[in-house]
Amino acid sequence: MASLLPYYGSYAMADGDIVVIARMGWFFDLGDASYRTIYASASANRFSIGERFFEPLPKFADLTFDGDRLSFAGRTGHHIPYPQTDVSIPAKGATLAATITAPLGAGPHPGIVVVHGAEHGQRYFYDIWVGVYASLGFAVLTYDKRGIGASTGTYPGEYPSVDALDVYADDAEATREFLARRADVDPHRVGFHGGSQGGWTVPLAMHRHPGAAFAVLVSAPATTVGQTDAWAAFSDGGASQPTESNDQMLAEVRATHSGYDSAPALRALDVPALWLLGVNDRTVPTAICIEILDAMHKPNFTLQLLPTGHGLLVNPTGLLADDNRSPGLAPELVPALRTLLAAHS
Repeated sequence: MASLLPYYGSYAMADGDIVVIARMGWFFDLGDASYRTIYASASANRFSIGERFFEPLPKFADLTFDGDRLSFAGRTGHHIPYPQTDVSIPAKGATLAATITAPLGAGPHPGIVVVHGAEHGQRYFYDIWVGVYASLGFAVLTYDKRGIGASTGTYPGEYPSVDALDVYADDAEATREFLARRADVDPHRVGFHGGSQGGWTVPLAMHRHPGAAFAVLVSAPATTVGQTDAWAAFSDGGASQPTESNDQMLAEVRATHSGYDSAPALRALDVPALWLLGVNDRTVPTAICIEILDAMHKPNFTLQLLPTGHGLLVNPTGLLADDNRSPGLAPELVPALRTLLAAHS
């Protein structure tokens, strides 16, 4: 949403909450986890949000921006001036365009690189995560995938083939190394965030290039690519209600073994790792992921189950239509991150 460009970022509210405005048109309140779509109005500085994620009516509040001030629903806040720096990162056969957002205060800060899922990923896709991690005191690096946005090189494609994941893993490590070399960042406290397909990329990057301090893996598969595809196919990724029973679907997924397998990388992972998994995920088979991870008996793994679908929106069915009616992201999300990352801040 181009008209949000002057206003995106984080706002410290007078009541102590932090609200994040994302360029893609999202509103997130870290206090109560409400997550809304932002709708434009005839006024350049006024927008609105509904009571549910993707439902404009009934209207919940008008958002009014005045300089660095945000007002809505009787609340006011001011823009947090997190320093942002655009950088170019050399990678094999490409130059990755990235932005580093630093928290307030003197460093050295812990750092985190946000790694893309399966999409034509650009930096602005992750404004919400930037706001969350900066509020926790982290320097956050987001980047355009190679061949996308301002990054050069050849885009490997969305499908998570072994070759494509190797490229994405090497790119992720190039960005982590770059962030770790900054004077205001503690090189021993830099880790990764990987969502969805990024849940394959991040452990692979850490396996190929040891050095990351931690990993946050969101709606991330521990299953093979074939198993994950089989699960998603039952509902077209949440677009429709499956016709098979849950037991039938899980049995078929367990019997499927094809494509990239993250198990070797996961077994080698020896730093703190937090999985945030939706119990109603229609893209990733959460129940089987838990079986796989539990069987590894790794004390550095923490699994946090959330009452959500794949997008971490509170959702009793995991179907995309129910994402639209969701009141917000899982309330457990930010506290779980705060607990894991406290040791790295």
